[in-house]
Amino acid sequence: MARGTGEPLERSPSAVLGQVEYPISRDELATAAAEAGFVRDAINFLKSLPDRVYQSPAEVLREFGEAEARFGMGTRDVRHRGDLGRDAVETGANPTRHP
Repeated sequence: MARGTGEPLERSPSAVLGQVEYPISRDELATAAAEAGFVRDAINFLKSLPDRVYQSPAEVLREFGEAEARFGMGTRDVRHRGDLGRDAVETGANPTRHP
């Protein structure tokens, strides 16, 4: 399934983002994609987004990376990013953890 440009629109979940009015919920996005004839994978991908109301296409796009991991696409070695700042560790002779 495409998430960018260059493939048929019905294969790209991002294509529906410009066809709907905001604010919009996750379920309304999936319904709009289904009504517009998007493929099942694109609809299911939209259903894997967090269940909330989105105010803009940019808010939806921010969730695409996490949704991709939940949807099981891309790499099979998926680890949640967690809190990158808190989990960062300095290297060297005396490594310290960041707060």
